Parts: sequence; structure tokens; C-alpha cells
Amino acid sequence: MRHLMQGITSGRVQVLGIGSRVSPGARLPEPWTLSWCDGAWSWAGTGVSAVRRAPGHVQLLEAVGHSDVVVEGSGARPPAPWFGGFAFDPTAPLDRWWEAFPPAWALVPQLLLGTDGRTAELFAFAPVGEAGISAARERAAAALEEAKARLVDRPAPGATSASARPPRVRPQDRTAWDALVSEALAAFESGHLRKVVLARALEIEADSPLDVPAVRERMRSIAGPAVAYELRATDGTTLLGASPERLFTLEAGRLETQALASSAAPGELDRLTGGRKEAREHAAVVESIRAALLPLSSEVEIGAAPEPLALGYVSHLHTPVRARLRPGLTPADVVRALHPTAAVGGTPREEALAFLRSHERLARGWYAGAIGWLGPDRADLRVALRCALVRGNAARLFSGAGCVPGSTAEGEWVETAVKARFMLGAFGMED
Repeated sequence: MRHLMQGITSGRVQVLGIGSRVSPGARLPEPWTLSWCDGAWSWAGTGVSAVRRAPGHVQLLEAVGHSDVVVEGSGARPPAPWFGGFAFDPTAPLDRWWEAFPPAWALVPQLLLGTDGRTAELFAFAPVGEAGISAARERAAAALEEAKARLVDRPAPGATSASARPPRVRPQDRTAWDALVSEALAAFESGHLRKVVLARALEIEADSPLDVPAVRERMRSIAGPAVAYELRATDGTTLLGASPERLFTLEAGRLETQALASSAAPGELDRLTGGRKEAREHAAVVESIRAALLPLSSEVEIGAAPEPLALGYVSHLHTPVRARLRPGLTPADVVRALHPTAAVGGTPREEALAFLRSHERLARGWYAGAIGWLGPDRADLRVALRCALVRGNAARLFSGAGCVPGSTAEGEWVETAVKARFMLGAFGMED
């Protein structure tokens, strides 16, 4: 976000914010509308001062690109002005779990608190209406002072607790999964499909409403290098997770992304780094990203060789990718080119999407879509992985596995179970 100099007005300015330094131990009262923790900074927001909804990811990025959010103050800034995300496939039908989440949606909160553990900055935002920027500044300043008085102390790790008895996993039927993998293997034999990422969900239920703050704190404590995220819909349904995968970060024309594919349980690193199936799967993701970025960039830099990324409960192969965007290109151009990558969809992209629309029979919603910070010329988006959707006393957890020639239903089932351990642990459960 950029500063608004005193006296400047603009018809494009739709939200104005004011920031002020506060104690690094301060915390916004619950419930939070959003949260984000990337290892360097933690952000939490409450309320909504502006919102954008769109039928798809490109339209959302374009809408955000035509709106101004301006912040006054000299302290830290969030990665971009808007926070939100979008579905894996905006054309896919949704079920009751996702009814509160539009295909693409972003917001500016009323209050936003960020801290790196040493310093903290509190922002209050107000929409700029017909009364103009001066009136918005007055409202934001008043809201900021009121919010300072309502800040609470940050609880010590482990101070929150879940319901008295851990949630229970609802019974699962593997029949549909086995059939789905068989259909994918048949598609490899009969067509041009080379890889498809299959997903499944498991549901848990508790005796009382699930404690989202407790799940959040536990999730962050076991997330390792993954980025923890959270977004709460107007009906209270909350999407939260911790993603190991960067869709892309864009700042001053410099883009960072990554190829993240192939998985192994702890202790199976040799299989991950030496297996032909794993190498083939990872190479497909690297090539798809390279091909997507070449038309947008004057230079694309790809890591020399994949490296292991250990998350505690699972390891992946990881290859960093950097690029310099051509002048005039925006986050909307990047998301159009990259999403969905072969790491979460498959390759070729259109063939994989067609297969999933015809065969998967799972409402993915935002799972394997993206979530994060959006702006006209910058963005920090993570693939919405290792996540759960919480509604009252129930939650739905999502996990996926890349299926290639040579895959087995048993092997892919085990891989999804390994990935599900993370969110089960966040809910205080054993898998």
C-alpha cells in the first residue's frame, strides 16, 4: 500500500486507513475475520470495510487492480491492501460446506494488527464515501483510538484449549477413491493426460462448537515453514490451514513462485529423492510453470535441482522459480497464466481440469485455490492446501495426491492420509 500525502484527493480512493504503533504483545479480540502468519510477520483482521466478489480469479484480480486502498502512517505495511482468495475451479458446483464462500472474494478489514514480535502496527480502515477523504480520515482515526482501548493481551502458547473431548472422524468409504484412481489410470492409457491431482475430504465432528482460536494456535505451533492462513465468512464458516506452497509473490515486477510436488512420509526421504515416479511428477510441475511464465517474463530463473522441503509430518520436492515480469503486466496476468499449476491440477492443464470435472465428485471449493494478499501491482498468494473448513461443531479436511502412470489407489490413499495428519493434529486428534 502507498501513502496518501496530506491534501491529495482521488476518485479512485475507496478505502482510507490510518496506522499507529502499539504494544507487540497486543491482540485483537475474537472472532477474527482473517489471519496470516508467514514466519516473519503475523497479521489479524476484524470486520469488513470494503469487499470485492467476482465469478473467477482473473476477474477478482482485475477488480482489485481498479481500486485504491491508501494508508497514512510511517510504520509497517501488510503485503498488499486486500486479503482474500478464490476457488480451485470457479465453474465447479459447490455444496453446503462452501455456500458462504463466493468463487472469488477479497476484503479490506475494519481493523488490522500486524506484528513481527518486536514491533506491532494497528490499522483502522474506513470507506471513502461522498463526504470525501477528510471525513473518512476522521472516522478511521476515531475507530483507531477506540480499537486501541479494546486490545487484549496475547495469550501464552498453549493457553487456549479445544473442547473437552477430541472430535471424531466420520466413517470413510474407500470405494469411490479406488474407482477414481482406476479412472485416472485408464485416462493415461487412452489420451493425452499425463498427471492429475486427485483430492478427497474427511469430516470430523465434536460434541460442541469447535474452538477456532485453539485450532489456529495449535496449527501455527506445528506448521513449520508453511504459511498459516484463515478467512471467516459472514455466517461464521472459517477456512484455515497452513500452506507449504507459494502460488506467487509479486513485488516491483519481480515474481517468485515454486514447483512443489511429490510427497513422502517422514523417514522416506530416499524414496522421494530417488524414485522415478516422484522425479517424473516433479519435472512435470517445473515444466508447466516454466512454460506459463515465459510469455510474461524477460527472464525465468529455475533452481538447478529439486531440494527436499521437510514439514515434519511430510516432505516434498521443491524447486524455486524467479522471474522478471515484462512492463505493464499485473497480478491478474500472472494468476491467469499460473493457476492452477500442475502441482494441484495436473498436466496438460485443460485435460486435467476436464477429467476432474467429469470424475472427481468432490466440491473442492477453495481447496487448492489460493488465499492471501492482493493489490493492483503486488500480491502474495499461497495455494490453499492443508486446510479445513469449520462450521459449528463440524469440519471438513481436504488433502490430495498427484496421480501419474504407475500410481496405485493404495499409494495415493496413504499419501492423502499422511497430508491429513497435519490438520488432524491441529484439531488435537490422532490420525
